[in-house]
Amino acid sequence: MCAMVKGLRVAVFEGGQLRLDASGVKSREAVLALPLSRLLVKLVRVPVDGDAHAAALAALSEITPFPDEPLTVGIEKVCEDEMHQVVLASALPESSVDDIASALDEEKLSIVRVDALVLGELRGVWADIGVSGRKVVVFRTPDCLSLVVLQGDRPASIRAVPSKAELKREVMLSLLEAEDFCGAANLDEIVLVDRGDFISDDGEDSVEAQLSSFDVPVRKLKIHPDACFAGIAERSAEEGTLNALPGSWHDELVETRFKAKIVRYFAASCAVWFLVMAVLLGVPVVYGYMTDHQKDLCTRHARNYRAVSEKRAKVKLVQKYSDHSLGALEIMKAISDRLPSGVILSSWDFKREEGVRIRGESDDSSSAYQLKDELSEMVGVDESGEEGAKIFEAVRLGALNKQKDGKQKFDLECLFTMPEGE
Repeated sequence: MCAMVKGLRVAVFEGGQLRLDASGVKSREAVLALPLSRLLVKLVRVPVDGDAHAAALAALSEITPFPDEPLTVGIEKVCEDEMHQVVLASALPESSVDDIASALDEEKLSIVRVDALVLGELRGVWADIGVSGRKVVVFRTPDCLSLVVLQGDRPASIRAVPSKAELKREVMLSLLEAEDFCGAANLDEIVLVDRGDFISDDGEDSVEAQLSSFDVPVRKLKIHPDACFAGIAERSAEEGTLNALPGSWHDELVETRFKAKIVRYFAASCAVWFLVMAVLLGVPVVYGYMTDHQKDLCTRHARNYRAVSEKRAKVKLVQKYSDHSLGALEIMKAISDRLPSGVILSSWDFKREEGVRIRGESDDSSSAYQLKDELSEMVGVDESGEEGAKIFEAVRLGALNKQKDGKQKFDLECLFTMPEGE
């Protein structure tokens, strides 16, 4: 298990593409989250005094499509009683990761941990799902449907289902597996977790139609496409969470870190040596010459510099008060032109030197996020009519506050310049 380190990035590979979090961290080490269709995942019951890793390896070896390939298995304890413990076992077959490895090489990333994408998304909607009774949670992604059966506050079954598969049959198999681990119980509800950036090829209603064939309520939850990043980051900061990092990737990570240390130590040694030699040989001579030269330059250019500075300050002052492109009315019009449908602004606080703070309400959270994205990309227009630089250096969306009527209240802060320290 590799613990989360400060400055680590989170990468998600799904739909044949690699997505990185928007944290701005420049580290080359990252946690990789993959859909269940790319991993071997299985719940395993092991005696309390048994070897959980050996049992997990035996269980995954039975279902791997590459029987001759050695597996590096990661486990995460789900629950434990007096007799047994249940662990979630996972492995990533190295024979199926060529496309993933190519995408990681393009971004020059070293992977320190491999996690299941659905576990990060499950953490994000945990409060909305609830922790009572037996429930089937279906996550719809570009690669597959991820089925998780929850018994109270713990998973009783987890599996990937191809988008073209008969969903009703797969749900029944998951429920049978849950009964094997937790005993018989009535199914309380089915929760369909969907993202706004993806609709399956079969149409948006096909999955819901198959789930509706069960005699239980079907509830839909909407999540943001990037909601998984926070969940994966939180899991990476905890001890004992799943890590399906292949053995060769771990060896490459160790080698990369060793080489990086050697390069840093060698560069530091060379820098110290050059610094010492420069001090011993060059400082006395160069210092005297540079001192006399700088004094002469300062004497000759001080008067011209003051004159130019004063003139420049006057020109900037005139430009500042004659430029109305960032005035209150122009900014208000530009924002109003970009309001998505269902968004109403209730307050407006404009400061010329800082920016604008607005409050409003929207029919749903996606409209507020759309307005934030529109303002983040809003650009000005120069004298020739061409688009110039972005108007707002930073756009911040505060926490959304859901009202009794279902509308979402929000606060937006749009700054002309980025505050110091950020």
